[in-house]
Amino acid sequence: MRIVIAGAGKTGAYLAAKLLADHEVTLIESRRGRAERVQTMLTGAHVVNGDACEPTVLETAGLKGADLLVAATGDDEDNLVVAMLAGEFAVDRVVARVNHPANEWLFDKEWGVDAALSASSILWGIVEKQCVMPGLGEQADPI
Repeated sequence: MRIVIAGAGKTGAYLAAKLLADHEVTLIESRRGRAERVQTMLTGAHVVNGDACEPTVLETAGLKGADLLVAATGDDEDNLVVAMLAGEFAVDRVVARVNHPANEWLFDKEWGVDAALSASSILWGIVEKQCVMPGLGEQADPI
């Protein structure tokens, strides 16, 4: 698969490192120093320094016809803009990171997002299950 990741911070770089063994990965990072560090850390990745909200940067990154775009910046507004722009580049699938849970409702097909991931909501779901069903999986005491 050809995968483009917008945002080469901890999340984007981690994803790229995991995907590189089996896929062609391009990262887009706006901070020059970070882009340079990630390029040296991730052998085989293509790193583009620029703002992923700019169509010319997405073009330079080879977004046209990519199999997957991951919008993984630390800014929800940027992730939504990148997801919307992906539609103009005929990307097969768009996954977007939701940084602030209050913004989750925006991350849908209308905005170009196929799958939205909110770490806060995922964590809440796990905590909620533990509160509702404490001891799930533990051995019951004999009566």
